[in-house]
Amino acid sequence: MQKDVIIFMGNHQTGGAVEEDRMQLITAGEYYWKNGKHYVVYEEISEDGKKKARNTIKMYEGGAEILKSGESSIHMVFGLHKKTFSYYDMPYGKLMVGLETDGIDLTEEEDMILLRLNYRLEVEYQHMANCQVEIRVESKDTCNIKLG
Repeated sequence: MQKDVIIFMGNHQTGGAVEEDRMQLITAGEYYWKNGKHYVVYEEISEDGKKKARNTIKMYEGGAEILKSGESSIHMVFGLHKKTFSYYDMPYGKLMVGLETDGIDLTEEEDMILLRLNYRLEVEYQHMANCQVEIRVESKDTCNIKLG
């Protein structure tokens, strides 16, 4: 995998306190391999275009982590059949977030990494949604999509 990558993310939420919701994102980022783990780093810009957030996805056999830092921040840890808790820090306060992971699938190829997560999302100990996340990382030079 080369350093410059294209990241494809999809999120599907059902059940709990939310109506069915889907989100997709395609962005550029950087890839690193360190201490037996895959790292993908990318920046996200707020809807008003004024603030940036730095996001890191750490992927490894049997687990994954997503770190968001900026105006809002969280460190989400996914471990198969484990329940983890984290605070979601936002400008107007903190929320306790619980993640109960019941599926992790990591596929690694020369120029592509695919991570699939299935988990239950809780906010302040209340079930919010069942989530399915797919994150695909491809080397920029071999990716089928061309970005401006």
